[in-house]
Amino acid sequence: MHRKITIGFVLSKLLLAFLLIMTFLPILTMFNMSLKSTVLIRTNFWSLPTSIYWTNYEKAFKFVFRPVLNSLLICMISLVGIIILVALAGYAFGKMQFKGKKIIYSMVICVMMIPYTLLIIPNYEIVETMKLLNTYWALILPYVFGQQVFGIVLAETFYSSLPNELFEAAKIDGASEFQKFSLIALPLSKPILITVGITAFNSMYNDYIWPTIVLSSGDEFKTFCQVVFNNAAGKGTNDLGL
Repeated sequence: MHRKITIGFVLSKLLLAFLLIMTFLPILTMFNMSLKSTVLIRTNFWSLPTSIYWTNYEKAFKFVFRPVLNSLLICMISLVGIIILVALAGYAFGKMQFKGKKIIYSMVICVMMIPYTLLIIPNYEIVETMKLLNTYWALILPYVFGQQVFGIVLAETFYSSLPNELFEAAKIDGASEFQKFSLIALPLSKPILITVGITAFNSMYNDYIWPTIVLSSGDEFKTFCQVVFNNAAGKGTNDLGL
């Protein structure tokens, strides 16, 4: 059965085509600019490149290679610590019973209410006292202990929602607390831990303020965002091709 072509059908397809063009136009424009010199971009913005200017890619690769590796290294090490602490703390708050549980969890909630900017100076004092300035650990340790708070709240909510019958049955079978966590709770919590990991990774990779404060000497340890924001501009003018 053939669908009847109406004016609304045609208009909807035209609208979708227009939205697709508007979506991909900035990407195609960026790709076109990357193949031209800055002079040609400024003089004839919409033109196609007369000759491929691969120098932009060579300079870009040299420019971001080490900072990207630094960012990935810092984020991956931090992420391992965050996931481990989030899983353990979330399970402890969600399924275990111990004295002071509600008070400690309330303190965790209170930490979420403190604006990030108020923690910069205390964190800097701690890092400086530990003599970690201009090292990877100046970023890794604050990230691990700062990014886990939101994840703990999510993990606690998830673990609390798991049926207690699962853990009671495991206890009857002789499972220890760690076995209940590792064999039951942890496999079930993969979706929530992945969510925490993606959120934390995105936040750490795109952070500019904290790396700029604690990594101030040379480019050896600097992150991708830090180097790009600090050095993307040339001598008074932007290198648009780069």
